[in-house]
Amino acid sequence: MNAELNKLEPELSSAPILKILGPSHAIRWQWRRRDGVVPGPLPAQRFFGLGGAPVWSRELFNQAEATLGDTGHMVLLVPDFRFGNGIALDSVSLAESLMQDGFLGVAPAAMTKECDRAMLERGMSGLRLWHERFGDRVCYVFWCLFGRQIHDRVAGKHIMERQYRHPAFNYDEITAAMPELYIVDLSPLLRRPMHDARRLFIDTSSHPSQVGYLLLNGLLFDGLEANAAYDHAVATVEAELIALARKIRISVGKTVLLTGRSVWLDVVVQTLGASGAAKLTKAGLVLAPIDRYPGLPPVAEILPQYPLASCQPVVISAGAADLSEQLCKQFRTSPDFWQCQPVIDWESATEAAIRNRSETPRFTKTAPHLPTIVDAISLDLPAHAVEQGPLGMPSWTGIVAVLEALADLKIKLSWRTDGDV
Repeated sequence: MNAELNKLEPELSSAPILKILGPSHAIRWQWRRRDGVVPGPLPAQRFFGLGGAPVWSRELFNQAEATLGDTGHMVLLVPDFRFGNGIALDSVSLAESLMQDGFLGVAPAAMTKECDRAMLERGMSGLRLWHERFGDRVCYVFWCLFGRQIHDRVAGKHIMERQYRHPAFNYDEITAAMPELYIVDLSPLLRRPMHDARRLFIDTSSHPSQVGYLLLNGLLFDGLEANAAYDHAVATVEAELIALARKIRISVGKTVLLTGRSVWLDVVVQTLGASGAAKLTKAGLVLAPIDRYPGLPPVAEILPQYPLASCQPVVISAGAADLSEQLCKQFRTSPDFWQCQPVIDWESATEAAIRNRSETPRFTKTAPHLPTIVDAISLDLPAHAVEQGPLGMPSWTGIVAVLEALADLKIKLSWRTDGDV
């Protein structure tokens, strides 16, 4: 917590949290509590989320009033300050009260330096109103602001003289400007290597990964400081994945090399980070996707230590696209070699869950110009194995489902001889 606010810690730590509010991040957390994917002391009905809602959302504010009354305590996942920025283009609404509804998400036309500064000012005014009404009974987590800095730094954006500085949205400046608020201090995590800190998210919208949810649990319910909460969350996730990797290694009888191109690989690599992927490799599961990822060694560096002759390849392919041509270039094999390796079609397995939420699948890794593998493996997934949204991203359940299928030999592996390499 902010050093100036230590005097508030005993009061908040001894008071039960009645509600966690926020944008879509709170919705996703609620679903994970409902489905038992993320542990925690707060039941699912104690979460309320409104996708794309700004901090000056009247609906969010009214939800807090209805729940807390004059004695309850809550956590606010502070939304992205750009949320609702369409109001900056609406002079009539700008002239009305601060707390409003009807403006959600980010309007591209309002993504200018001038609008950003105006939205920051409006957001901070909204936070002051929250404080005036609820005082020290609200604990603020600037999750989106924190995530923006990590994603920007990984991408090399807004770096001047080796220092990060956004034209409007800077974590340290904004939190320091509001000393009256009780703020969970995430700043120690900004001093970690960014490729590791990025493990807290599954996407650039800063939706939490399993590591992220467990970190929030540690911060809000276990009384841990940021670094301790991060280390515990990472250790918990890695322990489960390493155990699965060892089980796969024993079941298959050799190291399994996962390659291909899929959003499943995107999320797994980001959740593991470079250090986690290295531990998984030692346990018997090598991640060697076609696409390059920050911090993950390229295929050319992996093969000398883990040659195909000593591994069982498994391909994860979006839409069961035949990736033989791309794979033979990466691994320096003949295309025929890949024709006899098992292929998992993750994306197609997620379609039912997405459509049942009245969304249209929008897969980013599919390649309709390529032929498809007719006997590709499609998993039978529960709905909560698929993240909210149209991209088919795996939740923690979805990550584990693929690995458990390998470990339990639910997937029929195609074996080859060493002479096929």
